[in-house]
Amino acid sequence: MKQPNKYSVVLLLCCFLLCCFCFTGCVDSSEVTPSTIQVEKGDAQVGFPGEKLETPVVLKIYGPDHDGRRTIVRNIAVTIESVGGHDGKAVKVSGKSDYSGEVEAFMQFGSEIGDQYFKAYCPNYKKIKPVYFRIVSGIKIFGNNQQIFAGNALDRPIQIKLFDGKLPCVNVPVFFSLHFGPKQAKLSQKVVLTDDSGVAEVMITTAKGYTGQYQVRVEVGNPLQKGAYHYRGLSLRVLSMSRLNLTIAILGGLALFIFGMTLMSDGLQLIAGNRLKNMLQMFTANRVSAVLAGMGITALIQSSSACSVMVVGFVNAGLLSLNQAIGVIFGSAIGTTVTAQMISFKLDALALPAICIGVVILLVTKQSRTKGIAYTILGFGLLFFGMMLMSSELKVISDFPSFKALFYYFDCTPKAGGMMPLGAVLGTIFIGTILTIVVQSSSATVGLAIALAQSGLLNFYTAVPLILGDNIGTTITGLLASINTNRTAKQAAVAATIFKVLGVIIMIVAFYIPWHGKPCFLYAVDFITSGDVFAADPENIGRHLASAHTLFNLLNVFLFLPFIALVAKLSKFIVPDLKDHKNENRICYLEEHLLFTPTVALDQVLTALLQMTHVSMKQSSEAIHAFLTKDRKIGDELNTTEKQIDMTQHDIINYLVKLTRHNLSEEQSAAIPVIMHCVNDVERIGDRAINIFDLIQNMEQLPDDFSDHAVKEIRLMSEYLQKSGDLLIEGMMQGNQSKIDKVIKHLGEVKQMVIHFEDNHEVRLNQNDCTVEKGVIYVELLSNLERIVAHLNNIAERSRKMLAHKMIFNFNHLEKK
Repeated sequence: MKQPNKYSVVLLLCCFLLCCFCFTGCVDSSEVTPSTIQVEKGDAQVGFPGEKLETPVVLKIYGPDHDGRRTIVRNIAVTIESVGGHDGKAVKVSGKSDYSGEVEAFMQFGSEIGDQYFKAYCPNYKKIKPVYFRIVSGIKIFGNNQQIFAGNALDRPIQIKLFDGKLPCVNVPVFFSLHFGPKQAKLSQKVVLTDDSGVAEVMITTAKGYTGQYQVRVEVGNPLQKGAYHYRGLSLRVLSMSRLNLTIAILGGLALFIFGMTLMSDGLQLIAGNRLKNMLQMFTANRVSAVLAGMGITALIQSSSACSVMVVGFVNAGLLSLNQAIGVIFGSAIGTTVTAQMISFKLDALALPAICIGVVILLVTKQSRTKGIAYTILGFGLLFFGMMLMSSELKVISDFPSFKALFYYFDCTPKAGGMMPLGAVLGTIFIGTILTIVVQSSSATVGLAIALAQSGLLNFYTAVPLILGDNIGTTITGLLASINTNRTAKQAAVAATIFKVLGVIIMIVAFYIPWHGKPCFLYAVDFITSGDVFAADPENIGRHLASAHTLFNLLNVFLFLPFIALVAKLSKFIVPDLKDHKNENRICYLEEHLLFTPTVALDQVLTALLQMTHVSMKQSSEAIHAFLTKDRKIGDELNTTEKQIDMTQHDIINYLVKLTRHNLSEEQSAAIPVIMHCVNDVERIGDRAINIFDLIQNMEQLPDDFSDHAVKEIRLMSEYLQKSGDLLIEGMMQGNQSKIDKVIKHLGEVKQMVIHFEDNHEVRLNQNDCTVEKGVIYVELLSNLERIVAHLNNIAERSRKMLAHKMIFNFNHLEKK
């Protein structure tokens, strides 16, 4: 029986821990004993005697707290009674608490003027304290909740109308006072007598630059008839919006959020160092290890978009196959949910302390690893500070009618007994996609969706499709990164889009499969996350959305993991394989997108260096063979190869210069000049090969060839050099220092050969077996071979400093060109 792969076990363990981290708290509310009854909404409504209330009074039944969170209780009977002998009454009560633990009471105003009180209690649970609420009869309010731009006056006045059931109440004083809001706001009057229609009105001019609400306190009374028309204070509301300040606050918060993520990514990469390299080395194992690597990398760099760009770069640089790349992309989909999980917790209190600590560490440290810690802490603080700014501003405007209308336009809430409207679902997914394309960060847009939901602007039904759109939008970054890459890299980017789009389509279908009267996916999210997100006042909605984001990506990965080959075929069908002319005249291609991940960029440079070494050594071997056979036919080919080597040297040096502009550790910074020296050594090997080939012209002017002994010596040296070069490349590709030590030993033997062959040459000269002319050419040839030995030896001796930055991939990356 085949043993389970160790990476499979690790993946299952990681997914289990992620689920435990994400999906906290499930309580079967049907078995919980109620402990509290509360009024959720509908209290203090006003109207005329005998009328019905505009909206029902909503009561909610709670059980004991569970793990610090409130639980709701279903199927509990509620009774409502009037208090004080008035004839106000409950026209209809929904009876027992529903799935959300709520009971709706439709009320009617009594004939008496003033406050009318009611008591709600659970008759079957006498120990639960009753809750009291009031409605106000004989008064109506017009112009409440108006929205106005900051600095302007209301479009229409606020009106208070009094009616005793038979006639309007005339000449009753109504007192207005600004209870909350900037002092710069002005009331037109503070005391107004009702007119013949029983109406008193007042105007408000709002303050400039203020976004928020003003509360106006209203008191009604008649000093001539004490208590005749006295009402307890009522609060009215005016909504003021400063477009400029609001835009700056929200975009500024989003900018801080994205900048914080970038700093965290840079810091974590500096801290991770070779750990990131070790994760990347798992690419070559199997699809499960590729998923694990994708999860780990994305969790470290805090961006699935950045991981997708990195993968496209790997494929374009020839470091990954298409199937391996798809596995990494699958893993990145899970890894990116870590950010959403973090921001769903209320960690705002840690934002400013983290910023302070990060700045202090950054100011006092010089070591790159410590700077990485500082960047991570500072980025964490900025991320949550930006989230806090966005959330606070969105909370302020959550009750603005214009914003409610905007979000209700794509409201995906199903009608009673119906399904989620398909048009609204598709529209919301499209908005999420476009938003992520603009922002270029799915983590930022998921965070924005959570902030909108927590502020009350988005409900759960609408926020989940928005997050699905975010998942599609994040693939655009990879597609953009693949524009100037090879066909395989384009196929990898397309595969990521196929994966997300098909997953979203499947999830849309799941929206229309009911489970306990709810869409099955949404019900599953609510079931595994504490709190009732379907309540009139959704509980713990931020955690629910983070759980939905994680569950969607987990299910998507497990669903498509067995079909990686099928996804690869589909991507190849969309982007067919064609001959790539872009880089056919290049030894290697250095992917610019990998510069943002220095660990990987350095490995790519080292791979390019070894490919360049392979080509140079092959060129030198061909040049020696051409010299011995006087074959000048390959001259053009050798010159073309020399130009390729020179171009590669130029590309690598420029790439390394660009790399120095990014955040590097001390070890990475120290490795760059070492690599530059090695690149120059390899380029000089190519120059020596051309020098050897040019000696053919001198040989053609001689009457005869070298002696058999001289030819045998040259062939022996050529074989030793080629074997040393192959062993050096193989040792560096495999990270095998012992093989490289053998190379140094072999090159030492070749140096001794040169000395020995020079002595042999002198003997032949003394014995007249060799002419002076041939001797000059022979010594020149030995000198070039000796310099090749020196260049190879330089590379071998510097290899130890470079191997620390080399990832061990399969040796087949060095294909013969």
